[in-house]
Amino acid sequence: MNVVNIVYSRLRNIINPLKFRSLRSKFILSFVILSTIPMIILAFFSYRVYLDILQRNIQSYTSEVIDRVDRNLEIYISDLVRILELRNDYYNVQFIKLSLAGDIEGNRKFTFRLWENLNNIRHFKTELRDVTITTLGGVTVGCYGTTHTDLSQNELFQTLANRTVNEDKTAIWGPHPDWLGGYVFSVGSAIHGDYDNFLGMMCIDVDAELLNRICGNIRLGKTGYIMLVDEDNRIIYHPKPELIGRSIGVLLGESSITDWKQGLTTKIGPGNQMIAIKTFAPANWRIIGLSNRAELASEMHRITGLSLTIILITIVVLTLTSIYFASLLTNPLKELQQSMGRASEDLSTNVEIHTTDEIGQLGESFNQMLARIRQLMDQSVQEQTKLRQAEMTALQEQIKPHFIYNTLDLIIGLLETNKNEDVINTVEALGKFFRISLSQGQELITIREETEHVRNYLYIQKIRHGDKYDYSLEIEERLLKHKIIKLILQPLVENAIYHGVRELDNSYGLITIKGYLQEGVKRVCFEVIDNGVGMAPAKMDEINQCLREGIAVQRYFGLRNVNERIRLSFGSEYGLKLTPTPGGGVTVAVLLPAI
Repeated sequence: MNVVNIVYSRLRNIINPLKFRSLRSKFILSFVILSTIPMIILAFFSYRVYLDILQRNIQSYTSEVIDRVDRNLEIYISDLVRILELRNDYYNVQFIKLSLAGDIEGNRKFTFRLWENLNNIRHFKTELRDVTITTLGGVTVGCYGTTHTDLSQNELFQTLANRTVNEDKTAIWGPHPDWLGGYVFSVGSAIHGDYDNFLGMMCIDVDAELLNRICGNIRLGKTGYIMLVDEDNRIIYHPKPELIGRSIGVLLGESSITDWKQGLTTKIGPGNQMIAIKTFAPANWRIIGLSNRAELASEMHRITGLSLTIILITIVVLTLTSIYFASLLTNPLKELQQSMGRASEDLSTNVEIHTTDEIGQLGESFNQMLARIRQLMDQSVQEQTKLRQAEMTALQEQIKPHFIYNTLDLIIGLLETNKNEDVINTVEALGKFFRISLSQGQELITIREETEHVRNYLYIQKIRHGDKYDYSLEIEERLLKHKIIKLILQPLVENAIYHGVRELDNSYGLITIKGYLQEGVKRVCFEVIDNGVGMAPAKMDEINQCLREGIAVQRYFGLRNVNERIRLSFGSEYGLKLTPTPGGGVTVAVLLPAI
């Protein structure tokens, strides 16, 4: 009782200075205490229970996956064992006996029959690399011919030769490299004579890729996986090929796992990993499943977020319910609630004030807030409009033609050589170029004007550069009446000249400008195509990423500014994209709305 009194007195000391004397304040305070605390307690216990269930489910799923891998390996090995039952075939035994007796001539007909039989066996399964018969003398007949085997280096032969007739006649060796240059694991069975004497073995080499087919597509969560370890604690399969052949200690921090219990064992390993191990008895391999507990924590964070969201939504619902019941107690509060509901849809609404009490003061404050919001919204719209215009003006200023100095030098050169007609044409083209560039301060011009603008630019550059390249404009007639942001094509053509066709050594350059209307989506598409030196794929990907994501870099100034002007004017779904031109060069596609 003393503890309860102390807690009560301290809460009262905290609450009294806040002067919760109004009905609304008391109602909200009661609601927070009676609804929030139980929900937090419930969420805490739910979190613990769900964490335990999720962890058990993950362990159960991992066990099922490992059991499935174990069954798949066992079924496959069982199939091979049934195939190896053919080892005591009459032709096999006769070949071994004649080979040990040194009867080469008598053994020849059996050799050809053996090649045929072994090749037929090899086609039983696609993963079989070779099927062989090996004698005590080291003579080996396989699908690819007859060879001599160093029996001292063949672990499978030594294992089978040292077993008694009553022991398991089948053994597994590998993975190990085969004579074809790949990796295989070998399954072999001993061949005994009439008096149970060891004569040799029949061996099947299986492509180690089989292990990847069985385990490769298995994922334990997002980053978890299955791997296989042999009896010497070497990794024989791992999703990362570079780890195959290395010790298990590289991953688990333990040099050996032989002291782990037989069957399925689960423990927590280094790096907060959940490790499950099962022994594959026929080969004495370990099937190891590793899953990341951090993923479990990530899942719990998502559940925690969901729980908090549910709690918040529940609090909001209960708050609205409490407001509803409070509105039943007082008419002024109900009128205020209705006025606030209308204001949520229409900010021009004002609360009608009938009293001077708390409700009236609250209504007056609410009206002031709405007025302030409307003022700030109008101000924000105006500021955004001004900012947009300023950005457009700044970008346009950056793209102004900068080749006037070279053009004036060109005109002087033409005058000195008495090419008066070229001077007249160049000055006329230059005048039209700048007249369209200015366009009386208008941002939008017709595609006809934009086409004329880039035509004048290309004419001047053609005079400057001579017969180094040529150009062609292929614009659909129906496009010419549509409007476009000015100075879009000229920077792209400039890039095509200076970074494309001018870099050609022996070839003749060509710049083609195409324009067409995409009927279905009402979009205008331009293509600036050159057959120049082209661009490295990595660099093209980098430029496209900068254009797509709006990354501000010092390079690609002209392309980036044109792209930004289009996106500022029409939205992020429009802009530039670079692709390689078939046969060499770069194609720049410009996507715009049809205006």
